[in-house]
Amino acid sequence: MNFKLRLFCIWFCTSLLVGLLTQPLRRSTQTLTGKQAEESLVSLSVGLGQGITLAALGGYRNIAANLVWVSMYGDWRYRLKSEVAQKMMLAVSLNPDSIYFWIDGSRILANDMPVWQVGDELMNTLFTTPEGLEIRKKYGEQALAFLDKAPERLSQEVPILVEKAAISWRRLEDFDRALAYFKQAVAIESVPNHICRVYAEVLVKNGQVREAYEYLKSHYATLSDDDHTALKPFVSKRIEELKGKLDAGS
Repeated sequence: MNFKLRLFCIWFCTSLLVGLLTQPLRRSTQTLTGKQAEESLVSLSVGLGQGITLAALGGYRNIAANLVWVSMYGDWRYRLKSEVAQKMMLAVSLNPDSIYFWIDGSRILANDMPVWQVGDELMNTLFTTPEGLEIRKKYGEQALAFLDKAPERLSQEVPILVEKAAISWRRLEDFDRALAYFKQAVAIESVPNHICRVYAEVLVKNGQVREAYEYLKSHYATLSDDDHTALKPFVSKRIEELKGKLDAGS
């Protein structure tokens, strides 16, 4: 059995199992953001009619969430937007602590679904036509709304904040919102050094050269000579470049 056939068999069997378990639930879920959908995803008893709540699944919730996610990827291959959205919501309801589910789901919404709507041959219109820009930004906002549903304990972690910043910057072209998320992320002690450098560059792109210069100077002071991710020579050179820009403009 070749790889593609094995992959299809795994997807088919998983989808069949998930479909049998969640068909009543999906019938009651009409929209991604509607109140009825949220209520039916809070408790399986609403959808399954068996009096079985999510809490009753105990340790099996993570297994069920993984099965739903695998099944979702089968639908993703065929660009079935409604099925993908529903299974994403079900998966994060079963396992809301999975940062992977939240981030990967937001990327599907922000990056894949706009292309599915316009088609591969018109992908460039997402950046060149008013209609395409509207579609791209619509799905970007949906991706942010999806991430906003993450538990509070996750929403203030670096990966979620950086993903929100990236969507705001690359998909919505909203630098102010992107910088607000980046600012929260770089204030966290465990933030990777490369995120700090990206934050400075987004400040520059937004015309805030002095802010970028001042931030990089303060960031440079915290860098260790023993940390290979610090890239101190690069940061030092960038500080000098920004200083040159400021001097030239004064």
